[in-house]
Amino acid sequence: MQAERDGQETAIRRILVVEDDRSHRWVLRRVLENSFGGEIVVEEASCGADGLARAQRRPAVDLILLDLNLPDISGFEVLRHLRAEPKTRGVPVVVLTSSQENDDVRRAYECGANSFVSKSQNPDQMIRQLRLLPVYWLDLNRLPAAES
Repeated sequence: MQAERDGQETAIRRILVVEDDRSHRWVLRRVLENSFGGEIVVEEASCGADGLARAQRRPAVDLILLDLNLPDISGFEVLRHLRAEPKTRGVPVVVLTSSQENDDVRRAYECGANSFVSKSQNPDQMIRQLRLLPVYWLDLNRLPAAES
């Protein structure tokens, strides 16, 4: 799939949102789709097991936004599984959570998170955060090419 930006075709990027709160998933989807139009596809998972399954599918996801507090498997365990699998080892994972605990930050990085973002309680600030994340991870950051 291709989208057009500034007269040039760009590949459609896939973002996987692993979040148990339906209203948070709705906000994430709306902000991401409104900010990036046809350039991204947002997939949703409401639990860790579904998130892991979706991360393994083809086409591969380009970015995972992961909550820590999930009903079945914690976000920390999801991270460990993602990093243990060759297919998902290199996919950037941004922990996006309401936690502001330093122990959670430390543990998330130990489990393989690429970034840790505490969800802002201010709606305008949260929208700003959500708009910036994909710009950095999908446009500015360079990752090694995926192995075939």
